[in-house]
Amino acid sequence: MKEKTKDLIKKGKWLRSALLTIALILVIIALYVGLNIFVRSLDLPDIDITQDKLYSLSQESIDKIKNVNTDTRIILYGMSDYPEVEQYAKLYASQNSHISYEVLTDATQRSDLQNEYGLGITATSLIIVETDARKKAVMTSDLYTYDYTTYEEINTTEQALTNAILDVNLAENPNIYFVTNHVKYSDQYEALKEYLKNEANNVQTLDLLVSGKVPEDCDALVITTLEEDFSEYESNLVIDYINNGGNLMILEEPNYTGLTLTNFQKILDQYGVSISNGVIFETDENNEISGYPNFIIPQVSYSSDITQYIASDGAVALIDTGRIEFKSDEELEALGVSFEKLVTATDSSFLRSDTSITTPNMTDSDIQMSGDVLGAAITKQLSEGENKESKLVLYASSVFASDLAITLYGSSSNSSSRIMGIAFYNNKDLVINSISYLSSRTDNLTIRKDTGTISTFTATQEQTDIIQAIVIALPIVILLIGIIVWQVRRRKK
Repeated sequence: MKEKTKDLIKKGKWLRSALLTIALILVIIALYVGLNIFVRSLDLPDIDITQDKLYSLSQESIDKIKNVNTDTRIILYGMSDYPEVEQYAKLYASQNSHISYEVLTDATQRSDLQNEYGLGITATSLIIVETDARKKAVMTSDLYTYDYTTYEEINTTEQALTNAILDVNLAENPNIYFVTNHVKYSDQYEALKEYLKNEANNVQTLDLLVSGKVPEDCDALVITTLEEDFSEYESNLVIDYINNGGNLMILEEPNYTGLTLTNFQKILDQYGVSISNGVIFETDENNEISGYPNFIIPQVSYSSDITQYIASDGAVALIDTGRIEFKSDEELEALGVSFEKLVTATDSSFLRSDTSITTPNMTDSDIQMSGDVLGAAITKQLSEGENKESKLVLYASSVFASDLAITLYGSSSNSSSRIMGIAFYNNKDLVINSISYLSSRTDNLTIRKDTGTISTFTATQEQTDIIQAIVIALPIVILLIGIIVWQVRRRKK
């Protein structure tokens, strides 16, 4: 009887071992499932393994939203076809505890938004960024734009969301006015205007003759290259604006055609400056673009708030630029004017006023440049003892900030490309930072993310095989190893 009992016990060991193995496998599976449920409950943003960090916030956006201290909600409705938007929303929420997001599936849960934006009725997909005081809607069409010079679609999701967050958190959006009277390239600053709108600015055009004044809510007045002079009435309107503490950005290319700009010069005289008639040329091929000596890469100041990030990041490109000429130190002091250099000429450049000379080499009539000012931030103190001043950001160039397409030819005559002036290097950042400086947006002095051509991460076949092996095959392999180990141990016994 005892022997039979022992045999039964021995024969039952395999069952106990099998049950133990199964129990261990179940424990492992339970831990795996539990860990996944826990991680999902944290709602962490995905890990960005793309080479260009397509799904990571730029440092620019991180810097901008770090000062958001009002509870801000990102509401996503009908965005299942745009999964990257939810990923970005997670990133914003992870960067600032005052920012949260939610996926709204039933529009009736927010009857206020349904009534205001037609959610579920006329709007099938929409992003709404809101605080208790303000709301801003972002449409899916705002997530992409199109570059008509390169014929490429560009992803602007991050810019649109960052702009919306800033927009609802600003006490008041800066008002930027572009003067339309007598300007040379009246319709060639549309890209700049859109960029400024993306930075939470209100952008409008201004006809001085119609308005009869510069609006009182103007934070920055933009004047671009003129094709003819202002009337005395128009220039007086701008001077009145200056004397009331108004701020300007002037983009004026050199007057090499000899236009009479007497009234426009009266505006510049308020700051003790003028623009040369001559154009800057480069002799160092490292400081010129595609062999064009009048397409120059100047020096950018590291010391100015406007340009310090640009200087550390790269360069800007000025096209057919002139030189800013200042009155004497005594005259500037009498005007209450001080300035800082933003962009200067290199030691290898020269100024040419005689347009009949076609050689790219410096001639006896040309003037050697060395640190001459091409862009400056100028401050005019308006009254002693009072904190009242007018600021001017002046560049002796305008094409660099425009939509004008520049054709560049490669080493082969059949190779060419067209690039907008504002798309060269950090030109966009230079002009937007200048406006931000004038409108006291110190949070907006930065380098902006270049999203480039819209692209998504698509795993290769090899990467897909690896992922499938990890997710599916690895647990099976572990199970098989467990069975093999169990069989080996059983035979040894």
